[in-house]
Amino acid sequence: MENIQHLEEKYLKAKIAYYDGTSFLTDLEFDTLEEHLKNKGSKVIEQVGSKRKDFDFPHPTKMLSLDKIQSEAIVDGTDYKTEEFYKWYNKCAAIVGPSTLYSSPKFDGNAINIIYRCNTLSNILTRGDGFAGKDVTDRLKPKLPLVIETSTLLKLKDTDVLEIRCEAVININIFNEKYATDFANARNYVAGVLSKDDYNEEKVNELTLIPIHYILNGKHIEPHYFSLNHIFYNNYLQYFKDNEYEKTIKLYEELRSKFDYQLDGVVLSFNEQYREKLGVTSKVPEWGIAIKFVPMEVSTTVEGIEWNVSKRGELAPVVLLKPVFLDGSTVKRASVYNAGYVIDNKLAKDAVVSVAKKGDIIPAIQSVIVPSINLVELPSNCPTCNSKTEFDGIHLMCTNIDCVGKIIKQLASAVKILKLKDIGEKTIEPFAKDFKNMYELIKWVRLEGNTVSGNIDQYGIKYGSRSHEIFLKAFNNIKSLTYAQIIQILGYENVGDKLSIQLAREHAGLDFDYSNLEKALVAKLRSEEESNFIKEVVNGLENLGIKVDRPQIKIKNDMEKTIYVCLTGSPKSAGYKTKEEFMAAFPSLVETSLTDSKCNFLITDSYNSTSSKMKVATKKEIEIKTYEDFKI
Repeated sequence: MENIQHLEEKYLKAKIAYYDGTSFLTDLEFDTLEEHLKNKGSKVIEQVGSKRKDFDFPHPTKMLSLDKIQSEAIVDGTDYKTEEFYKWYNKCAAIVGPSTLYSSPKFDGNAINIIYRCNTLSNILTRGDGFAGKDVTDRLKPKLPLVIETSTLLKLKDTDVLEIRCEAVININIFNEKYATDFANARNYVAGVLSKDDYNEEKVNELTLIPIHYILNGKHIEPHYFSLNHIFYNNYLQYFKDNEYEKTIKLYEELRSKFDYQLDGVVLSFNEQYREKLGVTSKVPEWGIAIKFVPMEVSTTVEGIEWNVSKRGELAPVVLLKPVFLDGSTVKRASVYNAGYVIDNKLAKDAVVSVAKKGDIIPAIQSVIVPSINLVELPSNCPTCNSKTEFDGIHLMCTNIDCVGKIIKQLASAVKILKLKDIGEKTIEPFAKDFKNMYELIKWVRLEGNTVSGNIDQYGIKYGSRSHEIFLKAFNNIKSLTYAQIIQILGYENVGDKLSIQLAREHAGLDFDYSNLEKALVAKLRSEEESNFIKEVVNGLENLGIKVDRPQIKIKNDMEKTIYVCLTGSPKSAGYKTKEEFMAAFPSLVETSLTDSKCNFLITDSYNSTSSKMKVATKKEIEIKTYEDFKI
C-alpha cells in the first residue's frame, strides 16, 4: 500500500529546502510529486508555504508565484499548449478587453522583495513562504540606493510603501566557471548565498538583482517612474496577429542560450493598469502567466528492471521506462547507481521517476519521485554466466571471477580509453571468451589478426572484409600510450586515474602518493607479482612498436617558461579546491583556449573524460594531461 504520509512529508521538506537554498528536488520532480498528491486527494498541496521560524519579516503584500503552462517536447516539434494559453488570455480579455501583453524572460532565480518606505530603503526580504521572508538587508544593501529617485510624475509621501519585486541571479558564465562543480544549478547556488547567515561578501557582489514588478501601496505601477539602474526586458505582443503566441515563445527559446542569466521560460502579463481589476486567486495572480521551456528532464513510470554485468562483475540495473520524449529522442531505458539504490528507493514497476540526459547524451534516473508499491526482486543468478550472485546491501555481484560478461565490459572500457575508432561493445564482445585483457587482444591483432591462421572469422569478422580492415586499422593506429593508460586497460577493478598515475610514478622512480586510496587495492598492485606483470606488458607493447610515455619530473613553479593550458573538469582529486587554486600553484601556467595556437596542454580530471574539449584536443593533437600529473 502506498505511503501517502511519507510523500506528503517529502513534499513539505522540499518546500523548506528550497527556501534554505538546499533544494533536493528539481522543479520537474516537485511538480510531478505535487500532481501525484493532488490526484490522491492530499490536502497538503493547498498549503501556500511552509512556515519557518526565521521568516519573521512580513511582506507588505503577499508574494505569489505565477501560474504556469509547461511546454512539452513531441516527436515533430514542441507542444506549446497554445489552447491552454488562449483559454487564460480570453478569460482575462473578457474582463478588461483585448489588450497588448508584456512578454519578458522568466529568470530561473530567487525572488527578492525590496521595500522602500517613502523613498528610503527599509528592508530587503527573500520570498520565504509568500507571507514573510528572511531579512537579507545587510548583505544586499550595498547593491541598492538608500534613497530611490522618482520622476516628476510621482512623488512619494511619508506613508507610501514601495515594493520592488526582483529576481536575484548570477551571471551564468561566472557560475559555470566558479561554482558549477558544487551546485546543481545557478538558482540553487544563489539561494544558498542568500540563506546562509555566514554569507560571503564577494559572492554577494557577484549577484544581480533584476526588478520585475513595482508595487506601490499594494497596486502595480509602471517602471518608468523610477531611475533605479537595472535590466528590464520588455517586448510587446499584439494579439490581433495570428500565431503571435508561439512565435514569441520560439523567439525566447532562440535567445535563451545568449542570455547572461539562466532562463526557464517566458512571462506573459497584462499591463499594470489592468492588474488590480484582474486580481488574484488564493494561490496565483490572474494577470500573468509563465510559459515554461521544454525541460531537460521529464517524468515517467517504470515498466521493469534489466540487469547487466559491469566490468567489475557487478550486476548493474537498467530501468525500463514507459517511452517518453526527451531532448530530441524517445527514451525507453535509463541507468541508476546499483542494486542498493533499487531496493532503498523501491524502484520497480509503476514507480514514478524523473529522467535526464547526463552530458545531454545518456539517459539517467535523477530521482524516484513516487516509490513503487510492488515487490522489488533481485536476480539470484548472473544473467551472463548463470553463477550465483551475492548482495551486500549496496552491490549485487556475480561470484564468478572469470565471468564473460565482466570481461566484455573490461574490454569495452579499454576500447574507450584507447579511443579505438569504429570499435563498439558488440564488435569486441566475441573476443571476451579467449582474451582476458586488452593487452592480450592488442598482441594477437598485431601478430595474428591479419593472418589466415588467426581465424578472425570465429569472432564474427569476415577475413579480408571491410569490417576486418576497419578492425585492423583501429588497433594498428595505436602509436603511443601513457604508462597510466596501460595500467587501466588491464582490467583491474576500481583502478582509476589517481591510482594508475601514482603507480606509474612509482615505477618511474618518482615521488608518489597513495593517500586516500583503498589500501588493499594499492597493496595488490604494488605486489611483486602484479608489478612484474605490468612491467612485462609495458615492455611487450614497446616490442610491438607502441611508444610508452613514462612519467617524468613534472613542471615546477618556474617563471622563466610560460606554458599555455586549457582546463576542463575539476582539480579536486589532485588536492585543489578550485581551478584558481590549481593555477595559483603553478605561476608558469597561463590559461588559454584550445583555439589558441600556443596551447600546450589540455588538463582534465580523467583520461576517460568524453567532454567536447577532449574531442577537440584529440583532433588538434594537443597533449592531454591530468591535474594529477601536475601535482607537486
